[in-house]
Amino acid sequence: MPDSSSILIVDDSRSVRNALASLLRKSHAIEQAENGEQALASYARNRPDIILLDLNMPGMNGLEVLRTIREGFGDDETYILILTADDSSGTKTRGLSLGANDFLSKPFDIAELRARVGVAERQRKLTRQLVDYARRIQNEIDLVASLQSKLLPTATPYLQGIHIESLYEPSGEASGDYYDFFPVQEGRKIRTVVADVSGHGARAAFIMSIVRTVFRITQSRYMPLDETVALLENHLMDAIGDEEDFVTVFTADVDFTDERLDYINAGHCPGILRQPSQEPQLLTGSMPLLGFLKAPVKMRSIPFTKGSGLLLFTDGFYDWKKQDGTLFSLEDFIAAATGCLGRDEHVLKKITTTLEEAGGGMPAYRDDLTALWIFNETTAS
Repeated sequence: MPDSSSILIVDDSRSVRNALASLLRKSHAIEQAENGEQALASYARNRPDIILLDLNMPGMNGLEVLRTIREGFGDDETYILILTADDSSGTKTRGLSLGANDFLSKPFDIAELRARVGVAERQRKLTRQLVDYARRIQNEIDLVASLQSKLLPTATPYLQGIHIESLYEPSGEASGDYYDFFPVQEGRKIRTVVADVSGHGARAAFIMSIVRTVFRITQSRYMPLDETVALLENHLMDAIGDEEDFVTVFTADVDFTDERLDYINAGHCPGILRQPSQEPQLLTGSMPLLGFLKAPVKMRSIPFTKGSGLLLFTDGFYDWKKQDGTLFSLEDFIAAATGCLGRDEHVLKKITTTLEEAGGGMPAYRDDLTALWIFNETTAS
């Protein structure tokens, strides 16, 4: 019976076990156990689809078997039908709270037993289909995440005196975060971008690919930063303008020849600018987020002298709970990060270590983590 459901019958009465087996053997694969210990051994060995479980047995009773399967083995899929002469509400409540799927009172009607086993079979079939579907979906998400990681930079472009660090840690699903950096205008500038698409999964990854495509076009066919963002906004409005999705972007052209930083912050976290002998400066939003409400593109320009550095990041670095239960805020992150910005290498590593210390342990990040650190180290001021 390769396509039949397997049933484990657990009862301390041989006559009850044999009667149930006689009724069900024609269309099911049957295993029997006369006590709780045998039941768990048979369960671990065969993983039946359905368990008919007596509650009142010597030694380990049915409720203990039920608890062990649900909590000890972590099995929420096996259909467990309780057979008991005790049909009090207290017994049913305890059984259901421990994970029983159904109850049938002894003595039971044969037709009702077969009907309830039929319900159990349909439920198990549906559960298997859902598990298989979820597994295939997860495989697709994993494939998307793998392909997505290949869209991110694999090497840092060499420019004398320029130091770039990157960090990318997805939350476990296909990510909505994106970062990039590449030379433009024959290497006179480095174009950088950090973006965050709302949500996770394949949808966010698809929208992220739109963002990357628009920016990467400008590597081979240069376009000023404001025109690039305007083009991206048009594409996003066409693709998601009627949906609830949105994208936040911080993008900058770092001109090391003219020592200037041109940037656009479209609803993103503030960039943190460190300049020699000055307090860190927050580069806040210059325009609303993208894909939601079309607005004029506003670009700002500031000096980026020798010894200056720029930190870009996504919101996964804050809005997580510390060990004491308090929320680690954006202000907390800025305070922690600014103390790490300097000429030393491994700035991003220092930041993550500082966050671990500030949170009293490894932070329970709830979102993707993405960061860029760009430093003009041509000479020290």
